[in-house]
Amino acid sequence: MEIYNTAVLLEVLRRQRGIQQYWLNFFPRVVTSDREEIVFDQVTDGTRELAPFVAPNVQGRVLRNRGYNTKTFKPAYVKPKHVVDPSQAIPRMAGEDFGGSLSLAQRFDARVAENLRIERQMIENRWEWMAARAVIDGAVTVTGDDYPTTTVDFGRDPSLTVTLTGDARWGESDANPLRDIEDLRRLVHDLSSSTITRLTFGLNAWDLFTQDERVLKLLDTRYRGSESEYNRAVAEGLPFEYRGRISGQNGMGSLELWTYSQKYRDQDGSLVDFLDPDLVVGTGGGLQGVRCFGAIMDKRAGLRALPMFPKMWDEEDPSVTYTMTQSAPLMVPVEPNASFSLRVTGSV
Repeated sequence: MEIYNTAVLLEVLRRQRGIQQYWLNFFPRVVTSDREEIVFDQVTDGTRELAPFVAPNVQGRVLRNRGYNTKTFKPAYVKPKHVVDPSQAIPRMAGEDFGGSLSLAQRFDARVAENLRIERQMIENRWEWMAARAVIDGAVTVTGDDYPTTTVDFGRDPSLTVTLTGDARWGESDANPLRDIEDLRRLVHDLSSSTITRLTFGLNAWDLFTQDERVLKLLDTRYRGSESEYNRAVAEGLPFEYRGRISGQNGMGSLELWTYSQKYRDQDGSLVDFLDPDLVVGTGGGLQGVRCFGAIMDKRAGLRALPMFPKMWDEEDPSVTYTMTQSAPLMVPVEPNASFSLRVTGSV
C-alpha cells in the first residue's frame, strides 16, 4: 500500500472542518518565519507630544529620536501523533453498513483521514488556548512532558489585570460595574491609545452585571452588529453568544456584550474553562493580534515555516504506519495594553 506524499496529506487537512473559534478571531494576521524565533520591534508612541514653542527668529529645536524595544519569542512546539495498525482496517467503520461496504484499503484510508482530522483539531484547540491566554492574561505559560515550564510575557501593564475585593465586588453593597469598566477603558486608552469595543463575560460575571439597575437602564438587547456572526453563533450552538450592547453614559461609547463558556479537556481528563466564569475581558481593534509560526524542525518539511505540517511513514516490523502533524505556534498581541481582565467576584 503506497504511503501518501506530503502534498496529498496537506490536501486532506484542508478538507477537514476546523474548530469554531472565538479568541483566535482577535488574531487575524498570519506571520511565518524560517527561524525558530519570532522578533518584534516595539516602537514607543510619540504622537502625544506637543511641538515646543520657540521665538520666530530662533533656530528650531532638535528633538531626540524615539527608541524602540526588540522582543524575541521562541514558539513552543506541538506534534500530535497516531499509529495506524493494518488490523484497524478490518472492523466496520462508524457509519458503515453492517456487514461492511468498504474494502480494507478504503477503511485504512479512512483511518488515516480520521487521524489527520483529530491532529488538526488538537492543534487548532491549542492555538485557541494560546490566543485566549494572550488576550485574557497578557501572557502564555507553556508546560509539558520533557519541556520546562516557560512563561511568555507580552508586557501588558499590570494595572490592566484587576481583581475587585470586599464590597467593591459585583453584587456587593458598593459595587458599580459601569464605573469599573469605564475606569479600565480609560486606562487602556491612556496606555495604548486604543478603544475597548467588546466585553466578553464569564457566565457568573454576566449574571451579576445584569443584576445592576444602572446596567439594565442602558442595556440594548436588540441586535445591531454583525448579523451573520450572530446568526452563525445561534445556528451552530456555539459556546459564545451576543447579549446586546450598552452605550451613552459619561462618554463610554458603544460596547458589544458577549458571554463565553467554552471548556477544553486537560491532559488529566478534566474539563477546564477557557475563561474563568468570574472574569470580564475587554478587547478592541488595537490589539493587532498576529498568529506567528516558526520553522518546522523536520527535513521532510524542508525546514520551512508552515502553520501545520503533516507527515506519514512506515515501520516494517511490526508493520504499522504513523501519522503526525507538527506546528510551532505563538499567538502574539502586538499591543498587549489594548485589552484588560477584570475579576468581579469570587474568593480572593
